Amino acid sequence: MSVMRPPYISKLAFAFCLVVAGGKVNAAALHDAARTGDADKVKQLVAQGGDVNGRDENRETPLIEAALADQPTAAAVLIEAGADIEARNDRGFTALHASAYSGSQSIAALLLNRGATVDARSMHKITPLHVAAEQNQTAVAEMLIARGADVEAIQGDGFTPLSRATFYKSAQVMALLKRHGAKCQPRETVGSSQAACLAAGN
Repeated sequence: MSVMRPPYISKLAFAFCLVVAGGKVNAAALHDAARTGDADKVKQLVAQGGDVNGRDENRETPLIEAALADQPTAAAVLIEAGADIEARNDRGFTALHASAYSGSQSIAALLLNRGATVDARSMHKITPLHVAAEQNQTAVAEMLIARGADVEAIQGDGFTPLSRATFYKSAQVMALLKRHGAKCQPRETVGSSQAACLAAGN
């Protein structure tokens, strides 16, 4: 049932040459610095003309890479340099989706404080809360809910965050969602998982 497995978590194609040539920074170098959290290198590459919104082979930006790797300092540098917080990869996921996946509370807060769309939808209508629910990222899920995330959002295959949490046995997020009013979907939608959903948090 997973919607967030590779190739969503992209790794850089190391065949790319990580060089600065002719005054223009190779895009892979900035992605690499963001992913490894080398904030000083990010600053240097941006100062040399690096594109903070450059794309890799999966259309991920350096900011998405930083969020996936839980690198808040690099993320902050990129945002200050003008990174698009709503940029999407080839599946329509944003940096907020990525921070929900990695469980990065600091990056999620940074993005939300800058106005990131809390219920941003991927190509398959997946929200950041769906992602946090799958990955049992309770702290990020709680933050998203506090910022107005829809606990009953329906993704493209018809499931709510609570159903996704149930499928992945994300017990803490299941209890959290139920405390915030999320309802178990009917058996005809979620099958035998409904029993586990109904029992959660009781």
